[in-house]
Amino acid sequence: MYIEHPLIKPKTLEARLYQQIIAANALKKKTLCVLSTGLGKTAIAILVIAGILTKKDGKILILAPSRPLVEQHCNRLKEILNIDEDKIIALTGKISPKKRAELYKKGKIFIATPQVIENDIVAGRINVDEFVLLIADEAHHTTGDHAYAFVAKKFKDKCHVLGLTASPGSDIDKVMEICENLGIEHVEVRTEDDEDVKPYIAKVRLIPIRVDLPAEFKKALKLINEALKERLKILKDFGVINSIANVTKTELIELNSKLFSYDEEVKYELIRVCSEALKLMHAKELLESQGKSVFLNYINKLSMQRTKSAKSIVNDEKVREAVHLLMKSNVEHPKLDKVVYIAKNILEKNKDERIIIFAQYRDTVEKIVNLLTQNGIKAIRFIGQANKEGKGMSQKQQIEAIEKFKREGSVLVSTSVSEEGIDIPTVNYIIFYEPVPSEIRFIQRRGRAMRGEGGRVYVLIAKGTADEAYYKSALYKEREMKRLLKNMCYLLNKRLQKKFEEKSKEEIEEKTKETENMETEEENNITPKTAIKEENEKTKKPVTILDFIKQIETKAEDGTKEKPKIENIKTLKKPIKIIVDVREKNMAKLLHNYVDVELKTLEVGDYVLSDRVVVERKTAEDFVDSIIDKRLFNQLKNLRKVEKPLLIIEGENFSRLHENAIKGAILSIIFDFGIPIIFTKNAEETADLLIKIAEKEQIKEKRAVMVRYGKTTMSLKEQQKFIVESLPDVGGALAERLLKHFKTVENVFTAKEEELMKVEGVGKERAKKIREVLTAKYEE
Repeated sequence: MYIEHPLIKPKTLEARLYQQIIAANALKKKTLCVLSTGLGKTAIAILVIAGILTKKDGKILILAPSRPLVEQHCNRLKEILNIDEDKIIALTGKISPKKRAELYKKGKIFIATPQVIENDIVAGRINVDEFVLLIADEAHHTTGDHAYAFVAKKFKDKCHVLGLTASPGSDIDKVMEICENLGIEHVEVRTEDDEDVKPYIAKVRLIPIRVDLPAEFKKALKLINEALKERLKILKDFGVINSIANVTKTELIELNSKLFSYDEEVKYELIRVCSEALKLMHAKELLESQGKSVFLNYINKLSMQRTKSAKSIVNDEKVREAVHLLMKSNVEHPKLDKVVYIAKNILEKNKDERIIIFAQYRDTVEKIVNLLTQNGIKAIRFIGQANKEGKGMSQKQQIEAIEKFKREGSVLVSTSVSEEGIDIPTVNYIIFYEPVPSEIRFIQRRGRAMRGEGGRVYVLIAKGTADEAYYKSALYKEREMKRLLKNMCYLLNKRLQKKFEEKSKEEIEEKTKETENMETEEENNITPKTAIKEENEKTKKPVTILDFIKQIETKAEDGTKEKPKIENIKTLKKPIKIIVDVREKNMAKLLHNYVDVELKTLEVGDYVLSDRVVVERKTAEDFVDSIIDKRLFNQLKNLRKVEKPLLIIEGENFSRLHENAIKGAILSIIFDFGIPIIFTKNAEETADLLIKIAEKEQIKEKRAVMVRYGKTTMSLKEQQKFIVESLPDVGGALAERLLKHFKTVENVFTAKEEELMKVEGVGKERAKKIREVLTAKYEE
């Protein structure tokens, strides 16, 4: 049935009955829509957009997890919505921040990656109050520290919200977290088992295919297992694990973090052994599930690392023997032959058929593409964008790959990048090179075969390996998710309703308290500025080097850490500015609630708090790493370029280095480099400290916020200010007043004391100091 609506072009949008019902409910309340892949979440989103814009005038934001998906949504909306195409705008990191700021003023509907919106919120380029609707596509990302969650929290109380996902997960707490972050009041669920959607579901048959590992692999795995057991036995002998059988990677990761609290005598050894065990487990899984090439590449990467754990593994006799055995063997993983066999079989029956092969690692993707090509099958590589090593595909290459697959390709070989959202044509066959334990990823991958007439999903499993466990885990979690969604949909909506009612009650109580506080404040004649001053006087002093050394020498009896709140500055809502390096995005997110934040690529330091104060921030772990890899002292040399440098060291986990090495580095920083150090417990305490320093510099000292170093030459105006600011007791604001009054730098320098005193902020004492500097004879 085609939808007739003034905001929808005629005969462009067909909507099934269940889609119309979900959209109608979603217009009433902020809704999370859980809909199996292929059931048309986009149609629901468009119906909600049309409904909202009919009632309200405002802007709309659609979040999508990848650039190709952003472009896809943008093109689809332009095809369907009866809105000026220039008002429908795709925003990605490829568009400059300055251009994005202009586009927000012109556009009506914006489709963007959450990272772009996160950056623009922090930098103050986007006005959230102008928006009437937020649509979070692939809403299962709205958890933890993900940019989705940050954006959702900023928008949820300002506008209507629609969340869309095929797989929110099997954990009720995670689903509730998604709902909390999006401000969800109602949940709509449809699965392939529901009567109203059954006619539209393409049935997919799941076919596990088990393969035997070759003898050479088994021998190599036996050697790696022996090396692994040696490490696990050490951990068992020290009593940190109960058994060496069935220890999982998750258990070792958790153990690794616990070991930092052990005695100095043993903890370094145990941490190293635990790290080696984890690396060996990973190497073992790579050989079992991926093959020889990926395994050997991993060992080669370890050989280039400087850590003791990496060197220990590379030099282990058993590992070396396993590597030698595999290098002289021509045998590859049997999954590769099986992939070729399945693809050939499918294409022989129908040469126009399309197949997607999923593999976890890029090396495996390359191997499969080459093998299929050698066997006369058109195979197209599709991987994510460039990583740290520079490998990957650009957005343009990704789009070209998909278009090529649509036109002529038989097989698309992809990493997880195409699991969700990408506009891939009708596909009836999927091959999993390996199972994935995540039910979300399992559903997303399999869902690619639910867009056609129904098809088959082949899952390749190496017998007797982690593949078996991952396959069972994914199936179990998917069943749990369906059970949770169907059986607990009512409960979820009840819990959401209760939360909504509690929140409304809290807001009423909060407003009542605010009114009472305002009355009390008026009675006591306390101004916000006075309150801030009193709070600042109560704040404890920063940790000194002596305090820190004492912390290292004294064992912590209680591991619990109290996170300080940034309360003292809240009444100052954005009176000050901090320039933040683009790599410090998480701190920028924390700071932007209290100050104006400008994101910039800084050549020196992480934060510019005034024209003279620049701060380098290091977590305890990064501080240790920077000592080991020797980059710390180069950074400190650069930091000395500024007038008032400061180093903040955040956290207490210095365990990777001996305490004497830490103390030596700290003393060198203070005495050799002349850079003061302040220690903070966590990010919140760091943020509070940065705000206080910026407040002192900019409000009390009246200093400007500017970068005074770097490759870019200062403008004439900046150079003039820079010169005048070099005079005693002259900050940025006073420099501007002097230049405005005297017009030129020369006139400022030649002015007499009486003339200088005519400028606001220049008293007799300050004028005298200025003239003394300018007229005193220079003596060596």
